[in-house]
Amino acid sequence: MNINSNCKKNCAGPDGVKRPDFNNIRLLVFDVDGILTDGKIYLSENGAETKTFFTRDGAGIKLAKKMGLKVGMLSARKSAAASVRAKELGVDFYVEGCKDKYSALMPLLKDFGMGAENLFYMGDDIVDIEPMKLSAVSATVPGAPEYVKAWADIITRKDGGSGAVREVCDIILENKGLLLNFLNEL
Repeated sequence: MNINSNCKKNCAGPDGVKRPDFNNIRLLVFDVDGILTDGKIYLSENGAETKTFFTRDGAGIKLAKKMGLKVGMLSARKSAAASVRAKELGVDFYVEGCKDKYSALMPLLKDFGMGAENLFYMGDDIVDIEPMKLSAVSATVPGAPEYVKAWADIITRKDGGSGAVREVCDIILENKGLLLNFLNEL
């Protein structure tokens, strides 16, 4: 796990190494383009848009849901492909065309009976900064701009659309003690 040395919250462990606190995390929210995808938009000659999603990212989301966590997706863009993927994964919500993600998150937290202390958010661009500031734990990918990385508690080793979501799902489940419990049940 690559912990941002500029960790935005009081997250130093007993050894002085900064670590986020995962104890109260109950809701995982992911940006779509650049996080669940590689950030590229593929357009056919007739204007049809396609995106690629990584299967292990989807498996990580399904595992998090199986372990009792709520999962959602927020996108600044509207995309039929992302909508289909959200349905396939069975996420608890998908909000698209959302330019103000902070304002979109507030009623969702209330609807789930949660607060910022329960929120994990992962994004990679300027529209993701406010949700990252709000969240108890936040993450981004290596290719995010430096001004976004400055607000991330975790910078993944994997790129968006290439396992970054699975990486953070495993980190969260492991730190909550849920991954080991699941593995022991196999």
